[in-house]
Amino acid sequence: MSNTVIIGGGLSGLAAAYELEQQRIPYTLIEVKGRLGGSIASEQRNGFIVDSGPMALPGTGDWPLLAELGLADDVYPLPDQPGGQHFAFKHGTQRLVDALASRLTGKMLLRMAASSLGQVDNQFTICLENGLMLTANALIVAAPARYAERLFRSLQPEISQRLSNYRYDTITRVSLGYRCREMQFPLDLPWDMAFASFHWTDHPCRVPPDHLLLQLGVRIPPGRATPDVLVNTLQQQLDWPKPVVAHVAYWPEADPLTCLMPDHAENVAAIERLLPDRIALVGSDYCALRWEERIEQGRAAARRVGTWLAEK
Repeated sequence: MSNTVIIGGGLSGLAAAYELEQQRIPYTLIEVKGRLGGSIASEQRNGFIVDSGPMALPGTGDWPLLAELGLADDVYPLPDQPGGQHFAFKHGTQRLVDALASRLTGKMLLRMAASSLGQVDNQFTICLENGLMLTANALIVAAPARYAERLFRSLQPEISQRLSNYRYDTITRVSLGYRCREMQFPLDLPWDMAFASFHWTDHPCRVPPDHLLLQLGVRIPPGRATPDVLVNTLQQQLDWPKPVVAHVAYWPEADPLTCLMPDHAENVAAIERLLPDRIALVGSDYCALRWEERIEQGRAAARRVGTWLAEK
């Protein structure tokens, strides 16, 4: 059966691979990093489960995919959070990535970068940075805009032009663990443009007894301060005690800004019209900001692949 190539192993790419798996369509997934999930990563530190990506997700977590993956009971609401209703995963957001990855049997090329796309004899060519070339009957590009721009330069230059100069917010996520008796509620941050997000949890699956975990999104790019300096600065600024656990993580494409511009939807629609047949472009940079939207966008692209290949 015809092969499909997915470029990018973040949430949208994994959702696309999962849907192809359901349709029994062979695929190869290419991911430049040595792990799947993009910014979604969780780890245990002294009894706390901290996330490198967002700890709190907007909404209730009532996603059909969670039930499919057996994760419906793995999420819980976060009460009294700023910005409305949020939820979190009991064992960290990486639980979602692990559940998806465990159901994938397609070929995975990790630590492998795609450098350009082409087309020969009604097949797409994918040039890899190690000099090898793959061919595919269908493509799902689930890479951030600044990488997708490079991929399309030869195949469709106008798409590349429309993806150029994409901008991202420089958000560093800082997780801090405390003893409950050391903190006073309600936890209020002084209004400051430097803080992009602020959430907390005391769920027993996430923290030791009588502790709580905070996660702050801080607009300080890496290089401006080391993790230790950043944590110490926040302590002084907020007049908080020394944390039991501190974790600092930065992901350069985690918070797109261009998608908030008024002409973004029109630009993406123009890109969709320019895409060659049998190529889909998916991800948070392309009108899919919320996680459930990224999942559905990836799965919808895979369903289109099934239709394309059936018509071939």
